[in-house]
Amino acid sequence: MAPTKIEAIILKRSDFRETSVILSLYTGQFGKIRCILKGVRKSKGRVPPLAFTPGSSIFAFFYMRRSELGLLSSPSLIEANEMKSKENLVVWHTVLNLVNLFTPEKEKEEKLFELLKGIGKMLPDSRSPEILYICFKLRLIKILGYGIQLNRCIICNNPEKTSLFSGKLGGIVCQECSKKDVYSVKISQSVLGIMRQFEKMDFERLGVIKQVPLEILLKINFYTNIILNYQTGFNNIWWENEKNILQ
Repeated sequence: MAPTKIEAIILKRSDFRETSVILSLYTGQFGKIRCILKGVRKSKGRVPPLAFTPGSSIFAFFYMRRSELGLLSSPSLIEANEMKSKENLVVWHTVLNLVNLFTPEKEKEEKLFELLKGIGKMLPDSRSPEILYICFKLRLIKILGYGIQLNRCIICNNPEKTSLFSGKLGGIVCQECSKKDVYSVKISQSVLGIMRQFEKMDFERLGVIKQVPLEILLKINFYTNIILNYQTGFNNIWWENEKNILQ
């Protein structure tokens, strides 16, 4: 099969045998893919290490195969997406891990690819990486189709008396409809207002927001995790790095 030239962001790398690596990539053409890149860990390899480092943006040739792993060749670096601080690097790696964990393989989603490229460009110099992280999660959840309805009760469509949040249903619910999800939790109007503001703004403009109270960001993150936990059913503690972001 003829190769396809792809643009990709490297989500994860695992060493394979003596000289190869297995990469998880997010691409504009195919969505998430896993592939093997052979011979790049040789002492005199022709491919620079940044071209197979998580977080880097690359061009490469991709060969689709019948096996689970595709074949990658001739990667060239577009952008290393190097972060200026430890905090920004932690956010970037956590974003990459989220995409790798929660996106299905070989399901094309150009909006997510553009979103991932966008945060990769904004994060290096950001003074509020925690805000970009929360906004990324909110958009990721929407792209994955898990919600979030923030303007009216997701069951009865009533915009009034919406003081509860349901991870199961993917949005806010009124008191009367809360029996549809007995695990609904309270949400304050101040938190809901910030979430709505985040939703309305273009992602590229979020950099102008310099500060949001930490307790509000923690609440929003809690609600996003409720949705992801319910929709995916993961048993492992995938959110452990978030304590290094929201502190």
